[in-house]
Amino acid sequence: QSMIVLGGGPVAVELAQFYSRVGTKVTLIQRSRHIMSEGDEDLAHPIEAKFRQEGMVVLTNTKLHKFTKDGPKKIVHFSHEGQEKTAAAEVILQALGRRPNIDSLNLEAAEVEIQEGKVVVDNTMRTNQPHIFAVGDVNGLHEIVHIAIEHGEIAGWNATNQTDTQHRYNDRLKTQVVFTNPQVASIGLSEKECRRKHVAYNVASYPFNDHGKSMTLGELHGHVKLLADPLTGTILGAHIVGPEAAELIHELIAVMYFHGTVH
Repeated sequence: QSMIVLGGGPVAVELAQFYSRVGTKVTLIQRSRHIMSEGDEDLAHPIEAKFRQEGMVVLTNTKLHKFTKDGPKKIVHFSHEGQEKTAAAEVILQALGRRPNIDSLNLEAAEVEIQEGKVVVDNTMRTNQPHIFAVGDVNGLHEIVHIAIEHGEIAGWNATNQTDTQHRYNDRLKTQVVFTNPQVASIGLSEKECRRKHVAYNVASYPFNDHGKSMTLGELHGHVKLLADPLTGTILGAHIVGPEAAELIHELIAVMYFHGTVH
């Protein structure tokens, strides 16, 4: 009947909306200023608006304090907007993130380098021990299944082909989709990443609430956003939040694959 979701990443938001839509009273509590805090804030706001429109309680910029029980109900104690608050539900879904499951591997004995609980690798997927590779979530590069598969293919090639033609991972075309409604799809750099890496960029966006097809579909939440090199116009990143984002992003992936420009 009721659920509290802790967190605002893909697992949290996808399952929160699913349970809300099948009739569960859902409260989502996120510690950061907005859900999907790894990405840009303007991509999160349309989803938050849709969640609230559908009846979900969404609380961001919170600080968790403790958890208690009152009979069958589990209670979260937290602060929000300068006030101490509580939320109660039958079930708490803990979606605050994961850490690599490497404790039992005794990597210290193999002298494999670990930083912040993750196995350090180069772009060939090698650790600091040249005969040991680490792929997927354990290396912390991107916790996305198709990227883990690519890591495995690169490591498999490099482990069995001792030649100069080493396969290397490049995240220029890293792609992610969050299957909420509206969907969120991204490729390449976000504005946050550009600022962190000191990459100069121009940005422009266009809203779905001014687009004919999305208006006839009644899908008015969201926009398309492009980031481009200020001098050449080469697309650095593309982001869609809105209807069919998971399909539409592929056109922009193709343009970026060929190093295309906004022109």
